[in-house]
Parts: sequence; structure tokens; C-alpha cells
Amino acid sequence: MARLTRVRRAIALATRHRVGGLYEGVHSSLHAGRSMEFNDLREYVRGDDVAEIDWKASARSGGSLLVKRHVAERRTTVMVAVATGRSLAGMASPTETKLDVAIQVAGAFGSLATQHGDYVGLIWCDGHDIRAARPSTRDVELERMLGHIEAASTADRPEGDLGRLLEVTATTLRRRGIVVLVCDDVDIDADLESRLRRLVVQHEVMVITLADLDPTDPAIADSPVVGLDDQRELLKELRRDPRLREAIEADRTERAARRTTALSRLAISSLHLSGTDGLVPAVLSLVRSHRHAR
Repeated sequence: MARLTRVRRAIALATRHRVGGLYEGVHSSLHAGRSMEFNDLREYVRGDDVAEIDWKASARSGGSLLVKRHVAERRTTVMVAVATGRSLAGMASPTETKLDVAIQVAGAFGSLATQHGDYVGLIWCDGHDIRAARPSTRDVELERMLGHIEAASTADRPEGDLGRLLEVTATTLRRRGIVVLVCDDVDIDADLESRLRRLVVQHEVMVITLADLDPTDPAIADSPVVGLDDQRELLKELRRDPRLREAIEADRTERAARRTTALSRLAISSLHLSGTDGLVPAVLSLVRSHRHAR
């Protein structure tokens, strides 16, 4: 349970604050449209959603904050779809691989789901095949899912097929649920947008993209940079060329703008990550904004 333990520790650190902060209520469901039935009242505890406070009952209680407890008529399924493959073995920052970030993202969403009693499942690229892990509420199964992501993202694995991953994801969940897509810093073309549109019709969708390490970053100026595909080292002299740095930055900016425009058209909540520093607070913020947008 080592991977899941690290994620849970990060979540605990991110939520250790006074009520009223940005990420309050992070233990509530990822799903905003769930049908709920009122059950009873209990005292407020740190991490509860302030929207669930019953202010009238709290006033009558003589000072204690009371929150409403509900019984869910059904559980939601959160399906994490990860475009695993060789590219995730690449670096996202000078100290972390994209795989490190992907595991943290999957673990964070999975933990938020299971802690609320929802199901979490995984769909990933296994070579040229797409595989799926049955949704579960058990921590041991979530840990096993994180292991699948790690095993399928080594440097000797073929690239994953993102289009096929989206196609299978759209047909795997029979009932409306939440799909969290974790993929590279992709450029969303017409075909990919079409596949995402189909997914949005069937499910709530969030997209997490993972940044590529900038080979011209001064922080790695004296370290070798080797391509995953050809294992060739990029010359340090070339990496110090300001024109290359400008070209890389321009390409990233344009790709991000196109992606943001496409995802906005589809009303898809998204997040772009270049490392695990601040990842959990960013995920929690995304979840809250996604819930309030629905």
C-alpha cells in the first residue's frame, strides 16, 4: 500500500487547515448531481462541506455547528483513464517523471472517491491493448490499480493509443459516472475532440494533462537529456540556444491555448501539471469547481 499511503499523506497535509480555506469540504462527493435523501444531523468536523451546515438547527443547538447527513440512493463510479505507455517514463520536471505525477493524480481521485463510498475503476493502455480494472471501493484494489499504471509506463513499453483509450472508456461505463482522463501534453485535434464530445454526452469528464520537461531549462543545463524514442542525447550547445527555448515556449503556449479552447467548448474541467508539488490542492480545487459548475 506504499503508493496509496503517499497519496493519502499528501491529501491529509493539504486539508490540515482551518475551516474557511479554499479547499474546505474536500471529503464531499466528486459528483454534484447525486440524488440524496436527508437522514439526520451531526456536529460539524473539519473537512465537511460548509454548504451542508444547517444554520437554523445550529442556532437552536446553542452554538454547535450541525451538518445534514444524507443517504445516497446510489453510488457514483469514478473511472480513471490513463494514457499509459513509454511517454509517461519521461520527465515532467528536473526531479520527477510524468509517471510520478500520473500515479499521484490517480491516487488522489481514487482516494476522494473511495473515502466517500464511491467506486473507482481504471482503464489503461497495455501495449497496443486497452485494459480495465473492475471498479471497487477497497483500498487494496486502488493500490493494485496504481501498480498497473506503473507497470505499463516503463521506457521499453510502446506508446499508448489515446484515441482507442477514449473509445473503450466511452463504452465501458454503462451508467453515467465520472471519467478522469490523465494524458500527455496533447494537442486536441478534430478527431480527439470528437471522441471527447462523445464521452461528455455519456459522463462527467475531467482532463488532467502532464507537462513535458523543457530540455532548455537552465536547472538541467549540466545534466544529460536523452530522448525516449531514439535514446540519443540532445547536445548541450543546442539546449543553450535561446532560439530553441523561444520556439519550445511558443509551441507550448499555442498548444495549451488550443487545448483550453477545445475543452471549454466541451465544458470539460481541466488541469495541467508539471510535477507533484501542489498537486493535491490543485486537484481538490478542480473537484470543487467542477461540482459547483454542474
